[in-house]
Amino acid sequence: MSLGGADVAWAQDPLGALGANPAGLARLADATVELNVVGALADGRFTNRQNRDGHLTKPYAVIPEAALGVPIARPPLTLGFALMPEATLSADWRYVDSPGGLDGKTSYGRQQHHAEIILLRSANGVGVDLGPKWALGGSLGLLYNRNTLEVPCIFQSQPALRGFKTLLDLETDGFGYNGNVGLLFRPHERWQIGLAYTTKTTIHTEGNASGDAAAQLASLGGAFAMTRPDFKHDAEVINHFPQTVKAGLSWNVHARARLALQVNWINWGDAFHELQIKLAKGNNAELNALVGANAAEDVVPLRWRDRLAYRTGVEIAATENLSLRAGYSYGKSPVPSGTLTPLTAAIMEHTVALGLGYELKRYEFNFAWQYDLPIHREVGASQLRSGEYSNSRVEVGIHWFAASVAVKF
Repeated sequence: MSLGGADVAWAQDPLGALGANPAGLARLADATVELNVVGALADGRFTNRQNRDGHLTKPYAVIPEAALGVPIARPPLTLGFALMPEATLSADWRYVDSPGGLDGKTSYGRQQHHAEIILLRSANGVGVDLGPKWALGGSLGLLYNRNTLEVPCIFQSQPALRGFKTLLDLETDGFGYNGNVGLLFRPHERWQIGLAYTTKTTIHTEGNASGDAAAQLASLGGAFAMTRPDFKHDAEVINHFPQTVKAGLSWNVHARARLALQVNWINWGDAFHELQIKLAKGNNAELNALVGANAAEDVVPLRWRDRLAYRTGVEIAATENLSLRAGYSYGKSPVPSGTLTPLTAAIMEHTVALGLGYELKRYEFNFAWQYDLPIHREVGASQLRSGEYSNSRVEVGIHWFAASVAVKF
């Protein structure tokens, strides 16, 4: 974190190796266990024609991580095991639901808007030392994905419900897997090059969806009048997570200073092009009659774009035991304005970071602070149905904090 995320050409601790480049496992000299905790503190604002004070209501999060690396003398390889978050997107906003829906007038008033996509990875990896210049590595990860959505929701594509607005509470989870391979090459004692590739992942998650369409049905009236507006369905959400390619350089510019450079390619375009939601076994006979079945499928457009992220960091050995670090990264947001809402506001682009590390015999302590600089994005004409997010503005900034301890055996 404190090197701006430029770790693919170094990654010589268990968490760094299994998170960035599994070839780094081969550089472990001792069996090492590492524990880490990451915290986030965010600030967000949302404004449109109905809202001047939309804001994040739960701006903090805490995430633990753990890893173990065990060198094996013969053959020259190292085994690694880790439990870590692969991806997280969590947003809790409070603002007034803008009029929309089938008649353009339906609102559920001031609501909590909550969305969460959590992807945890349990990784098993191996690094092979091929001599002083080369190291190879790979890992296989078991992924757990949980999705939560509590919002006034507008159906985007389902023929009978297109434009229909309802309160929705959706929870699903499921498992998948991915792979990661990496390479380290040291052409000179002061230079090391790192390459890593992570596969694309598709996970089918299952759970339930419930809701209340009272405001929409009351607003439409007439043929839409129903005795009960609540409903419950079995739900399936299909998530795609992107393939990535990382390339980096670690350069010992001085006996006490190291420079890290890195570029990442993230295939957001294939992964977050759309979100597919399937509902089945609906328990509301009147709503089922409106749809013509007790099941429905909706596709929400996302249309994220592939992006490059550029990262750099410097590490200085202030003393024999103390290292000081600083970093910077830039990556243009993958989220287009046309599908942007506060719940998908992964719009941060510039990041600065500071940190330090301290070694005490067989213990190593590391601390880092990262700041995703505040950024705002404006939506003109939204591509989402009903135009509720047209002429809106979202602003977000996030502080990150991390602390870790590693013990060598």
